[in-house]
Amino acid sequence: MRAAFGTLEHLAPDAGGRLALRLWCTPPRRRTVPGPTPPPGAGGATTFTGPHDGAAFSFDVDGGTVTGRAWGSGPLVYLAHGWGGSAGQLHGFVPTLVAAGYRVVSWDALSHGRSGPGALGPHRATLAEFADVLAAVVRLHGPAHAVIAHSLGASATGVAVLDGLPVGRLVMIAPMADPLPYIRVFQRRLGIGPVVGQRLIAAMESLVGRPITDYDLLSRARRRAGLPPLLVIHDRRDREVDPADGAATADAWPGRLYHTTGLGHGRILADPEVVRRAVDFVRQTGPDSALPADDTTPAAPDHTSRLPVERARPISQEAA
Repeated sequence: MRAAFGTLEHLAPDAGGRLALRLWCTPPRRRTVPGPTPPPGAGGATTFTGPHDGAAFSFDVDGGTVTGRAWGSGPLVYLAHGWGGSAGQLHGFVPTLVAAGYRVVSWDALSHGRSGPGALGPHRATLAEFADVLAAVVRLHGPAHAVIAHSLGASATGVAVLDGLPVGRLVMIAPMADPLPYIRVFQRRLGIGPVVGQRLIAAMESLVGRPITDYDLLSRARRRAGLPPLLVIHDRRDREVDPADGAATADAWPGRLYHTTGLGHGRILADPEVVRRAVDFVRQTGPDSALPADDTTPAAPDHTSRLPVERARPISQEAA
């Protein structure tokens, strides 16, 4: 691949840009991490006894069909999965939220899980589509009391909120603060030169119809007031999204930061303490100005050095 991009840099940079965009927009095929076993119940739309017992729904957005399920009754809490993930990764939050009196809505993003392909066809997706689907599902079901979102789903949720989507409270788990550093890592790893790199950025911006800087949560959040209360949860040993992104997002929003240690990027969703803290935050009322900036678990001894962002696996190009 590096040899191919080296050739395309000099002979066919436009083709190189299209190939790079195709690779960047290909979600990885992940092994789903199961959540905690839910308590016994009657099943159906009002309780949760398994991933497929909710009230099913589907709708069309960006040229594709999105499928999802909903449980419980009360104020609406939306669960947004990440790049290469699926709704099932966040089902560990459903029993506790339903028991707390919320209606919970989850779905598979376009080209993920049981949903259909988006504008780029099968097995291709974009951050912009993630944000569009969230806005569409909220229009379908009703105002968001809260959103709990993971990874690229958290980034997309942040973009949607900054674009004007009303959300009462927001939990971001392992958010990517800005795609540009990850795009640069992607370019260096595949040997993409500056000319093809420029074509890649131009193709991205043409595809989504806006500048890539619009997806920088940090700069946009710093210029905004009145953003919803935010809890960021990030593991210190996350090797897919730099933990510094979580801290920077909490600082720029501003929001509350909770660190875990040793759960990584995926297992964090199945941790009972993470679920408890997220749901407790959803249940709070009023501003969080009095909350500490960093509410963190004690760090366990870490005998492995965390990979810097230069070597970490960017979430949106593992398939490459």
